[in-house]
Amino acid sequence: MRLRRPSALFLTALLPASLALAACGNDDSSLEGFDAVSVSGGVGEAPELDWKGTLAAGDAESKVIEEGDGPEVAKGDVVLVNYSLTNGYTHEVSYSTFLDEDDKDYNVGTLIKVGGTEDPQSIADLLTQAVKDEIEPGQKIGSRIAVTVGSDTLLGDFLGNAQVSQFMVANDIGNEDGLLFVADLTAIAGPEGTEAAPPAWAPAIVEAEGVPSSLDFTGTPKPSGKLEVATLIKGTGPVVKSGQKILASYLGQIPAGEKPFDESFSKGTGLEAVIGGEQASVVEGWSQGLVGLPVGSRVLLQIPPKLGYGAEAQGEDIPANSTLYFIVDILDVSDVEPAPEPEPAASESASDSASDTASPSATPSE
Repeated sequence: MRLRRPSALFLTALLPASLALAACGNDDSSLEGFDAVSVSGGVGEAPELDWKGTLAAGDAESKVIEEGDGPEVAKGDVVLVNYSLTNGYTHEVSYSTFLDEDDKDYNVGTLIKVGGTEDPQSIADLLTQAVKDEIEPGQKIGSRIAVTVGSDTLLGDFLGNAQVSQFMVANDIGNEDGLLFVADLTAIAGPEGTEAAPPAWAPAIVEAEGVPSSLDFTGTPKPSGKLEVATLIKGTGPVVKSGQKILASYLGQIPAGEKPFDESFSKGTGLEAVIGGEQASVVEGWSQGLVGLPVGSRVLLQIPPKLGYGAEAQGEDIPANSTLYFIVDILDVSDVEPAPEPEPAASESASDSASDTASPSATPSE
């Protein structure tokens, strides 16, 4: 879902009075940039933070904590980034894709296109904008970068966006809080593993600048009416389990389509999707086709209508009863955070004085 810049909207107008964001921000003891915090810990692990005081809101300031020894990134490369966001006012971690203290990981990484100028499409894109601006050609995979920035500077025109407001309320982030990002450049995004020849039913993949741009159905047989799965590259990472969340690059097209009806490769953005289970957020063909495959795989799916959109047309590009073809690169996987236990019913006397509170998800929305 594209984030929209609100026009002439005030944040407090979007939220109940009890949820309006406080401008926690700066005080006389606030420290600027990395005077407020030191960052340590190994790349690939949750960072260790030593706070010296409250982090002042301000312009972005960056620091290379550790320089990697992997390949250099070039302009146009798409990099898989793992990161954490910590509120410099409360010193609480608001969002993280690293393992937590219980060795759990409930968030997949994000993709950043080096030198890209695309507008943010999701909360994740917006949050990592400060990091994106600091990833330059020539930096190496395996590097750790830290960025301090004020929430007002980072979020700017999006401060009145409903999704952004919800995220800030859920994570107790004020309008003028200092924020600390610690980001690891994990890999150049893409499939990696053992290649296999495509089957006879598969359309040819057309590439532009090294990534899929469309499918060529010339000479391709008619759809079989069944789910067909071809693992073109079998990855070496963890296997996707039903109910987990994946990060994927993808392209979708129908045989009669002159171009894809949707794709993420050219944008350098990723799709976060729950695969299988009660919380599945994709068509059934994705869930059935991707569960059991390892991270790093490139998969070609032929999805019959009954496992796709069925008799429902999807705009002008996908008529009713369409067979869908997808290229999917599985780039990361994580568990889904368990839903909180329901609170016991309050007594009548307590409920009379209690006010309602909201607890929106902290997971960036697509």
